[in-house]
Amino acid sequence: MKTLKTNILMLLALAFCAQAGAIDIKLKKDRATVNGVTYAINAKKQTASVVKGQELYVGDIVIPEKVEVDSVTLYVEDIAMGAFKGCPGMTSVTIPECITKIGSSAFEGCSSLTEVTIPSRIQELPNDLFKGCTSLTKVNLPEGIKKMSSSVFEGCKSLMDFDLPSGITEVPSSTFAECSELRHVTIPSGVKKIGTSAFENCASLEYIDLPTGISSIGSSAFKGCNSLREFHFPSGVSVIPANLFKGCVELKAVEMSNAISKIEHDAFNGCSSLDSIYLSNSITAIGNSAFENCSSLLKVRVPNSIREISGSTFKGCASLREINFPNSLLKIGNSAFEGCSSLAAIVLPVSLKEIGGNAFDKCNSLMDIYTNSATPVKIASSSFGKATMKEGIVHVKKGFATNYNLHKDWKKFLNIINMEN
Repeated sequence: MKTLKTNILMLLALAFCAQAGAIDIKLKKDRATVNGVTYAINAKKQTASVVKGQELYVGDIVIPEKVEVDSVTLYVEDIAMGAFKGCPGMTSVTIPECITKIGSSAFEGCSSLTEVTIPSRIQELPNDLFKGCTSLTKVNLPEGIKKMSSSVFEGCKSLMDFDLPSGITEVPSSTFAECSELRHVTIPSGVKKIGTSAFENCASLEYIDLPTGISSIGSSAFKGCNSLREFHFPSGVSVIPANLFKGCVELKAVEMSNAISKIEHDAFNGCSSLDSIYLSNSITAIGNSAFENCSSLLKVRVPNSIREISGSTFKGCASLREINFPNSLLKIGNSAFEGCSSLAAIVLPVSLKEIGGNAFDKCNSLMDIYTNSATPVKIASSSFGKATMKEGIVHVKKGFATNYNLHKDWKKFLNIINMEN
């Protein structure tokens, strides 16, 4: 009798343990660590997801196709968001073909990771996936990739060459930002858009070939690309966005199509090697500081479609010797040509109504101003520098010099004369 009771108690205990184990596996937030890799378990579906462990991952990590927990086989399907984020000691990771999804920031900050192969079943690269992987030199991507999110390779300072998958249609924002060693990128023909800051501060990028189908380029896309020497705009691009080439000190040759209708602020600011630029009549607006500090720019013809030259547009263009104003021009903004120290003469069109403050300040070589307007253009007391006002000559249409000599601001010029013809 005693033996029978003992056996019954043992069976009940085993049944209780089995039941307790089954309940534990079914918990949605259940975790298990197997061979150093931590998983979130879905017992109902018999699947496991690689997640962040209690301790940082180090060394060479191998993700298996399946794991066993409490005698239950679980199939590994995905890598969760931030699973390996901030693991500077992880040197490699082997990802099995069974993985169908990888979460955002999964490998962010893995600064010792040098090479990764993405499984063929992955179709999307999430945002910040390899952000800050400063040792990463090679990423093997399957052709099945259809979409990339922002900042996937941002800060991968050791990445030198990259071929984007043929199936993507967009290079999203900050994709390669701060990839300072990136020298060559192959962009597939199906790409339609380059996102904001996509290549910002890629200091080693000398040339990039954009597909003809691209119709949109985001602001600051090539800002700080100090080695970029030439650029050809695809025919479908109509707007040169803000800060696009700001600080591209080696940029010398730019080819624009007649489709360009607008140049936004600071687009070429600091392009100190740019010595010439063709602005077509299709351009109707040029933003503030668009060509500021383009110190090698020699000559500019402002298109007939322009009504206003915005503030600081050509400020600091110290080599600018010739500027042709169109008959459509109504206003020259504040500091538009400030510091253009090589500019010797300007011809003001009859259409011009206003010249802003400091527009031609520090233009110490400006000694001849020509105007055919009988009515003096509105100027500020600071529109022209002291050297121009004291030593320069204002050439006025014959018979109208008196109008300028009586004007409250123009009369400060010491030499106002009538032109012969």
